[in-house]
Amino acid sequence: MDLSQYLEIFIDETKEHLQTLNDQVLILEAEPDNIDTVNEIFRAAHSLKGMAGTMGFKRMQRLTHDMENVFSEIRNGKMSVTPDLVDIVFKCLDAIEEYLSCIVESSDEGENDNEDIISMLNACLVPEQEEADTAEETASKKEEQSAASDEEADKRKFLHISIADFERNAISEAKAKNMNVYGVTVYIDENCILKAARAFLVFKGLEAIGEVIKSVPGVQDIEDEKFEFDFSMLVISAKPLEEVKKVIADVSEIKEVVIEDYEIPGDIEVVSSVQAQEEKEPEKKEETKKKQAPVKSNSKPVANRSVRVDIEKLDVLMNLVSELIIAKNGLVSVSNQEDSKTSMQSFNEQIEYLERITTNLHESVMKVRMVPIESVVNRFPRMIRDLSKKLGKEMELIMTGEDTELDRTVIDEIGDPLMHMLRNSADHGLESTIDRLKIGKPQVGTIQLNAYQDGNNVTIEVQDDGSGIDVEKVKASAIKKGHITEEQAEMMSEKEAIDLLFRPAFSTAEKISDVSGRGVGLDVVKNKIEGLGGDVEVSTKLGEGTKFTIRLPLTLAIIQALMVEVRNEKYAIPLNSIVTIEDVLVSDIKYVQQKEVINLRGTVIPLVRLDEILECPPSEEEQENLVIVIVKKGDKQTGIVIDNLLGQQEIVIKPLGKYINIHKIISGATILGDGEVALIIDSSSLI
Repeated sequence: MDLSQYLEIFIDETKEHLQTLNDQVLILEAEPDNIDTVNEIFRAAHSLKGMAGTMGFKRMQRLTHDMENVFSEIRNGKMSVTPDLVDIVFKCLDAIEEYLSCIVESSDEGENDNEDIISMLNACLVPEQEEADTAEETASKKEEQSAASDEEADKRKFLHISIADFERNAISEAKAKNMNVYGVTVYIDENCILKAARAFLVFKGLEAIGEVIKSVPGVQDIEDEKFEFDFSMLVISAKPLEEVKKVIADVSEIKEVVIEDYEIPGDIEVVSSVQAQEEKEPEKKEETKKKQAPVKSNSKPVANRSVRVDIEKLDVLMNLVSELIIAKNGLVSVSNQEDSKTSMQSFNEQIEYLERITTNLHESVMKVRMVPIESVVNRFPRMIRDLSKKLGKEMELIMTGEDTELDRTVIDEIGDPLMHMLRNSADHGLESTIDRLKIGKPQVGTIQLNAYQDGNNVTIEVQDDGSGIDVEKVKASAIKKGHITEEQAEMMSEKEAIDLLFRPAFSTAEKISDVSGRGVGLDVVKNKIEGLGGDVEVSTKLGEGTKFTIRLPLTLAIIQALMVEVRNEKYAIPLNSIVTIEDVLVSDIKYVQQKEVINLRGTVIPLVRLDEILECPPSEEEQENLVIVIVKKGDKQTGIVIDNLLGQQEIVIKPLGKYINIHKIISGATILGDGEVALIIDSSSLI
């Protein structure tokens, strides 16, 4: 039984239980008398304790056990929920999260015992109950002591082990070499669910410090759980008795260990050599198997790279793959036809069939990869609660659209940008409670996080009802830090001034705290979002609040693109960034500040000649008309001048790799049907 194979499952399930605990404790803080919530917390803590014990993570097991004790008292009506208790429980959850991080990194929970948190937890227990428990325990101990003399002989079950002559020889040889021989009987807790696992951990611990020469029942029976809640062994070890006992007692859910020096009894039951050999062979095989079993790996496990998929989605996928095989067989059949006319007709039919299947297959795979954004945002209510206490501001987080789905690759990257924006709203956006009351605003500040699907994009909005962005303060801070000059500041529009917030190392905070002020935040947000093919916008009204809007593509793998030609090279422009395609007379091009623009239905749009940016040779023909692709980024529009339109196509994005130093307007490449490579234009960078 190699526990390392269950590590990834343990990590995933621990994260789920931690999230449940965070959510339920937040509810409990608002509704201290909610018994359903108390029961849910108790169940999650109990599950975590059992899982940690099974995996041998004793520190995590101890902490969750003490949490379980506290909530058991609350369930029984012997304790009430107080704000101090909620704070302690949140500290427990942070400690468990720290253990989990260590396990993800090194497969080990680390060395932090968190004694201070455990002491605080235990101090919460009702003193009267502790006294009652102590009295009950004392009485119980007295009863046990009175019956101990009668029961002790029965507990030393190792005395009744029958040994063969070869085992007797092994014991004699060990004693001759000054080795210790111990008789051991191990009693497992009756409530233990995985008693075979506990026994395995006992054997594994003993094999590290000695050798088990005999067990009753046999090893195979123990592994198959064909035993009650105790088993006995004869152990040879150079270690002292107390150390051997500690190794066994350290395994969770071991109720008692009875151990003493073993002497061969005078009335040895002699076992025939044939019986002895039969008895020893399975043990030999088992010991060999155990030695070959891999030990817990210290290498970093690949955690949280899994996606849980509805079985119906997999059924659809399987059905499409089977249709793909049928299409392949159809094409093979067509290639064997002799009649060229019939062959061509069948070939076209098969290609159409294949096209339908691949489109459906693409949609199906995308659905399998889609994950609700809830998996990212569900940790934010706890974060806002902690920020509220840290900053001394009353605030609440309202979330909508948590079931909006995004591709797994996007989900993995979006957490940090959203966290930065929420912290920014909490620290910079919302006023203090006193200031809000002075200006007639509600005492509790509101931060809203809304997510919704908009065509081929997902939009996420982070909005607060705070003071808004003071543009003049932003300009003054930028001048002070040397980002812009005073002349530039005077010429800046409000939007350009707000864009200063996204510059690296820029902060308007007057003092540095552990929440903000170091200039790390919005530039990280912008880079991350644009790296995912999205964009971020800010709208604000002084005194009323600020709204950050993030637009992200649903997926990063396969996109619809417009194929264009510049000179003899083919390029792809993502369809979701295109507004329209225009045929414009050269004579309609105007100049503003020596830059080419067109007036399109009352909107002035700057032009970008793609051939100039890509350093293509100049065109030999003078054209009267230009084909212009109008693209957008937020509320900005730009016209890209191209030579020819080739049509719309579904393309697979292939990264070019970090070794190729390319212009930032190229976001990747795709392979066309004829094997030719076409570069993909990043219209956001171009704008």
